[in-house]
Amino acid sequence: MAEKEKPEEKLNRRQFLSKTGKLGGALLLSSVAGRALAGEWEQGMDEFWTEGSFHQAKVDASQEASGIIRAYLDGRWEEFRTLELPQQFMDWNLSARLDVLENISLMFSGEGGSPPSLAGPHNAAMATWGAERADSRLEINNAFKGMGLCPRREIIKDLLEEMENLLSGGMGPRLDYLVNLYSDAGNFDLTKMISLELYSTPEFETHTFLNLMERPTTSLVFLDSKSYEVRGIGQLIAPNDSEVSEYALDIVKYTNMAHTLFHGEFPRMYPGILVHITAVFDNTPGSGRGVRIAPPLV
Repeated sequence: MAEKEKPEEKLNRRQFLSKTGKLGGALLLSSVAGRALAGEWEQGMDEFWTEGSFHQAKVDASQEASGIIRAYLDGRWEEFRTLELPQQFMDWNLSARLDVLENISLMFSGEGGSPPSLAGPHNAAMATWGAERADSRLEINNAFKGMGLCPRREIIKDLLEEMENLLSGGMGPRLDYLVNLYSDAGNFDLTKMISLELYSTPEFETHTFLNLMERPTTSLVFLDSKSYEVRGIGQLIAPNDSEVSEYALDIVKYTNMAHTLFHGEFPRMYPGILVHITAVFDNTPGSGRGVRIAPPLV
């Protein structure tokens, strides 16, 4: 990877304001020209992009179907055995998703309901660390991500075809599709969770993107009436990455299409975040208190 311009070689915010004065700086930053500077601060030290795409070199998922994921950490390759999300996590996750879908159905039918809560199985606080960005000396980051369950490789192409057909229909059939999907844990590869990297581009790199490219480890925390922490290896996948598996590319396409079902058509295909699960903790206050539930303590 190529090294970017060192931050000390850039005109930092303090230097910029000292040269222009606070008023001049404010006027420029509020102008079209100022807005064009957006992204100068949102840059890492290394260059990860080639012709608008990237490949995450520090994750080797070639053995993921056999339950092995490799990650390059602290100057060496390390091997991890993945595990399935435990039963109690899945019972909570699926039942809560079905409750949300029922509530949305009531809203669309005019029979009641309320806007979905930000708590629950869809939103997780995703912690990462490892890469410096120009706007901070600290490398740690935490960001809320929409997290989904990952379809099994045996059925994902059928699901893609079904979702493609749903895009031309109304919300009712889409909700029915999701209810059927989340009514059976057997539809999912329980060793993985999925999300999207919506904002990173060559001009604007998020902390999450940079951290996972540099050190592909992550912790997801879900908060509801119960709380769980899921730890794993975070694999970033560009939609056109020829070096990853067909299944990985199908997962990225599925995640984009699942998002489109509710939020409308995207202007482009966004990169996927595939979390290969290595440990799960019950963080529920009082009853769980951060005890590991997978793999089981012996």
